[in-house]
Amino acid sequence: VLESSPVLSLLNESFVSSWSLVKELEDLQRNQEDEGTARLASLHLEHYNFPVEMIIALPNGTVIHHINANYFLDITSMKPEEVDRSLFTHSSHFEDPSAAAYVTFLKE
Repeated sequence: VLESSPVLSLLNESFVSSWSLVKELEDLQRNQEDEGTARLASLHLEHYNFPVEMIIALPNGTVIHHINANYFLDITSMKPEEVDRSLFTHSSHFEDPSAAAYVTFLKE
């Protein structure tokens, strides 16, 4: 997915990308000296599902969309006729169904 130049362009133009370990978020959540950071960590942990959760959040930490990596891999490995076509609304621009699904996720 990340080798797709349209995906990289969209990420670079519209998003700040980062990652966090669950342990780090749990430590930040317990930080009583910085309530703002603790609140942001809690917001993200509320949406976490093992093993990896892709989350889109506003600058204030509000989670506006998320998808579990296992679910993402499952839907992108299906044949197009087996999956909800709305997941591939941008597929005309991509040969790789996973890139199409990821762009749809980002644009939602």
